[in-house]
Amino acid sequence: MHKKPGHRDIADRLIAALKGDQFILYAQSIKSIGSKSNKDSYQEILVRFAEEEQKLLHPGGFFPILEQHNLMATLDRWVVNRVIRWFIARRKSSPNNWNAMRCSINLSSDSILHAGFVEYVTEELKASNVPSENLLFEISEHDADKYALELDKFILPLKPLGCGFVITGYSGELVSTEMLQALGINLLKIDGRIIRRIHEHDKSFTDVRAIHTACQEIGIRTIAELVELRETLDKLREIGIDYAQGYGISKPGPLQ
Repeated sequence: MHKKPGHRDIADRLIAALKGDQFILYAQSIKSIGSKSNKDSYQEILVRFAEEEQKLLHPGGFFPILEQHNLMATLDRWVVNRVIRWFIARRKSSPNNWNAMRCSINLSSDSILHAGFVEYVTEELKASNVPSENLLFEISEHDADKYALELDKFILPLKPLGCGFVITGYSGELVSTEMLQALGINLLKIDGRIIRRIHEHDKSFTDVRAIHTACQEIGIRTIAELVELRETLDKLREIGIDYAQGYGISKPGPLQ
């Protein structure tokens, strides 16, 4: 009888996958919807794992194992490296508009706490001559609250280079807009759990409008997460939200 693979076996497979490029980068567009929003083009970088028979495993299937074995910072480094390589390839194939798109990369708490991660990003950018402005890093509201001091130290050396920073899943329950301003956050993703109810519940509409207004006052642009319906999009435009992301805007696809 074959033994069922244990966590260590799966972790070994994931480590081998990092070395063998079995992870695949996907991207989802973030579209400008506000009349006053900056027209910069953004896309969020997503990670998939290619199992046998070309089956793609979503992060929920492998992130917990990577976290358990302290491999998330390794994965984050791999993503940064591959995104920079993607920019280099675009520079060769489309020299006139290769850097028109800005890529937003999700960061784990391990990377925020890892002393060498900032140095790694800095060296990768320097070696590649890819503009730092092309990279943004996404941090959850939960991590911003839990690791506020560490995050400040993380952002401090990268911000002057031109890297951008995004807070995701924001509800305003954990982190104040004053703290966001102090950290130097560029963009804020409003929690999709609020966004999805905006056209049905007055409180959700009021909450989103309050978050957007507070962000406007301190120069942070807003992104609505998990936008799926036209009715939701209409309400977001009524408020003046800057950007929208979700299956109703654009579905994820391979980074090309």
